[in-house]
Amino acid sequence: MINVDLSSATTVEEFYNNIRAGQEGEHGDDYCAQHDAMRKFFKEGGCTSYKELGTHQGGTAANAMLMGAKYIELVDIDMHRYRKFLKPLAERYCAEHKIELVVKEISSVGLQAQVMAPMVDMMLIDSIHKWHWTNQELDTHATNVRKFIAFHDTATCHDIRNGVDKWCQNNPWKLVDRGTTNVGYTVLQRTK
Repeated sequence: MINVDLSSATTVEEFYNNIRAGQEGEHGDDYCAQHDAMRKFFKEGGCTSYKELGTHQGGTAANAMLMGAKYIELVDIDMHRYRKFLKPLAERYCAEHKIELVVKEISSVGLQAQVMAPMVDMMLIDSIHKWHWTNQELDTHATNVRKFIAFHDTATCHDIRNGVDKWCQNNPWKLVDRGTTNVGYTVLQRTK
């Protein structure tokens, strides 16, 4: 993934529009299709809280802010790209819109990620694109997700797509949406 120059953005809306245009300009149409799927299920599911594993510059984090989340938790082992452009815009936006923003610069599978993890309605996994890691993230976080889990890059990361499909067979989750153009995405919904 490229790092988009977002220095001209002065609002979360501008940041989001610029990062999406930059990523899709470099990687092709539908690279950010998971954003649209997440918005759809967030709204239809009556969601108010969101967690993401793998923040990078914060494109999906900005998407979550704009889709009306009231609690947002960002988890990444390295938040320097987030801090560079989005952090000041996000802090101001969240204060103005009464959004609780929690930023954790930690491993998504470490002990710190497990301690006092609140329940959320939706979680996005877009961190290390290897099934053994994604499986650990699911084991660590899925019990604290009420409604939806989304994954990016499942059309190109076949081990993650196949792993997610098998994981659903043994857990209370079902596939509700899968995008197969560009790098793709997958959305799961809790069944009980």
